[in-house]
Amino acid sequence: MTMSEPAVLTRGLTKIFGGQPAVDGLDLEVPRGSVFALLGPNGAGKTTTIKLLLNLLQPTAGEIRVLGLDAAKDSVAVRRRVSYQAETQRFYPRVRVEELFCLCKSLYPRWNTERVTRYCRIFELPPYARVGELSKGKLTLLALVLAVGPEPELLLLDEPATGLDPLRRRQVLQLLVEEMAGGDRTIVISSHQLQDVERIADRVGFLLRGKLILSRPLEQLLGEEKKVRVLFPGSPPADLPGWPGVRRVAREGSHLLISLSGHLDEVLGRLNRYEDVAFEVLDQTLEDIFVEYAGGEEVTWKGGEND
Repeated sequence: MTMSEPAVLTRGLTKIFGGQPAVDGLDLEVPRGSVFALLGPNGAGKTTTIKLLLNLLQPTAGEIRVLGLDAAKDSVAVRRRVSYQAETQRFYPRVRVEELFCLCKSLYPRWNTERVTRYCRIFELPPYARVGELSKGKLTLLALVLAVGPEPELLLLDEPATGLDPLRRRQVLQLLVEEMAGGDRTIVISSHQLQDVERIADRVGFLLRGKLILSRPLEQLLGEEKKVRVLFPGSPPADLPGWPGVRRVAREGSHLLISLSGHLDEVLGRLNRYEDVAFEVLDQTLEDIFVEYAGGEEVTWKGGEND
């Protein structure tokens, strides 16, 4: 795998269940060394996508390459270099935590015992406890430790903070970024906890009904996606929805709320040409932006209507 080759590359990836696409023509590219957040509501296709990358599911159509390898033909080689934390944990309940670590250590060519021991101490995972005695949160932490133990080049995390309180959630994600991301390692996080993801991801992709509707560096996304609340003294310009960068114009009381994707300076310049117009620029969180792209709840204003 070359430095320029992405850690994950899919082209036209499609998976159909019962005649309905769970993943629909997905063109996904995850840069090597990045922390990539795959975001979407429940049922968007996030888990299905991850299972396709691991060849746990076979695609209906499309191409998948993981770490430069064909995900289907080279699935054994892929799994030696990739770790996966599933959203739902299933372990033999009578197995002790330390026995599970010993088993997994024997299965991988690399195993970082020092990191596993340290994470167990930080997460207060009792090594002699049976798995069936652990709480849901402890099971999540156990699965995470098992995922980082093999020193994977690609770490796939499906809702990695399930069952954790906010403080533990933040601690877990920060540790992952500090110790597992960057260089040759890549992290893909599937989550609907957008506030947590915003703290750690450097690139995000939005999935909606199996389709990738957006994929951008997080810093660029937050810098380009803005809203402008504007009050016109008279009728708004009828061509406002067609201005550069304008994705949506919604009614908000006596104001209009303009959703922008770039072109902020140009739009503000146009607004300044109108006498006595009042406006303010609103920054957006990652959650705000996702809700906007996923449909939102605002009533769209159509140019030319009476005001």
